[in-house]
Order: sequence, then structure tokens, then C-alpha cells
Amino acid sequence: MYIYVNFQEEESYYKDGSSKGLIKARLEQVSGERCLVVPYQEFGMSVVKEFKPTAVVMSGFPRIGKPEGYIGVCEVLEKCEVPMICFCGSHQLIGGSLTCGLHQNIKRMRKISPDEDFPRVARTETSDASQYFVASGFFPIKRVKEDTIFTGLPELMIMKCAHYCELKSLPADFEIIASSGHCKIAMIKHKSRVFYGTQFHPEGYAEPWMDGKKLLENFANIVKKHWEEVKD
Repeated sequence: MYIYVNFQEEESYYKDGSSKGLIKARLEQVSGERCLVVPYQEFGMSVVKEFKPTAVVMSGFPRIGKPEGYIGVCEVLEKCEVPMICFCGSHQLIGGSLTCGLHQNIKRMRKISPDEDFPRVARTETSDASQYFVASGFFPIKRVKEDTIFTGLPELMIMKCAHYCELKSLPADFEIIASSGHCKIAMIKHKSRVFYGTQFHPEGYAEPWMDGKKLLENFANIVKKHWEEVKD
């Protein structure tokens, strides 16, 4: 069983239900396993120990809420030996993890100058990205280091992006394995754990841009191999 950590506020989760039904189904399809969706405020090592998932997947999110809501998530990021992959906002959390110094390594990519020919976005209740470059849509992501998770994928992949913040420095014990023209730390891998982070959204694949699905299939194969080796 997979656990999918949903960064949706509890009030919305329990009033309207999970907003990640499609992602849950996609993870089940590529893994062949059931997937339990857990709100991030309720997630921690105690949940991992109770349900014993084969993998943990963490969603992205539009903004960082109250730090106390992330304590369990930060604990898992630092201590969990179960295979993990984190998308977008949770990828950024890897670089700001415990003590829950959540903002210290997560910054906006860059401001747009007045004459730059880039689309602008409007201010919303959750963010003011109106003066900043926002990666929104499908972008080329370049593999910069070989890894099993890229099996069958081209050196230049096309992945969905939806962010205007990024990690500004590489977290300890991680290496960069993919970059993009707008984000150097586009994908990272832990040096000793089965643990990946993507600034992009592989789970957001859509025709004709299906590289994200292949990456998730490769992750599922890595997870299966990990547990086969553990049993041996």
C-alpha cells in the first residue's frame, strides 16, 4: 500500500473530501497497489509505523501554513526509511525540514522586469506572485545524472510545472539529477535512501506529454525492487 500525503487544509478535506482523487488513482495504476490518502496535519512516523506502506508520496501545495502542522511531515522526511517521492511544494520542504525552518531555503525564483515578454499572474488570497516568474504549463526538464528512475525516458523530458518558488541550495545528503532552464534544482535524490524530490509534477501528466507517467512507473519499479532486496 502507498500513502499519499495530501497538503489540503483539514477543514476543506473533511468538508469537501480529498482534492487528490485523480492522483490517488494514478498512483494505484502505476504501482498496482492501493493508496491511502492522509491529510498532512495527521501524518507522521506513527502513521508510517501503523500502516507500514511500501512507499510514501507527498503532494504539492500553494502555500506553507502554520509550522506546527508540518512537524510530523518533517519527522518523516528526516527519519523514514520507506521509499519516498515528493512533488513541488513537498520537494521544497526537503530543504527546509526539521526545526521546521520551512522558509529558510525556499525562495521565489526571480522577479520579472517590466519589459520581459512573460505572462503575469494575478494576486490571489494565498499568494502574490504578480511580480514574479511563474512556471505554469509543460516545460523541458533535463537529466543531468543517470538514474534508474529515468529508464526509458529521453534526456530532455517534458513535465508539468506549477510553481514560482524553488530550493535555493541543495539539501544535505542529496544530489541533483535533473535541472531546467528556470530551476537548477529540478529533481534530487538522496545519496543512501530511496528518496526523490521533484520541483515539477510528474503526476500531472497529460497527452501528449506522458513522461511523468513513465517516471512514476519507474519509481514503482524501484520500490518493488527495494522490498525484494530487503526480504533477501
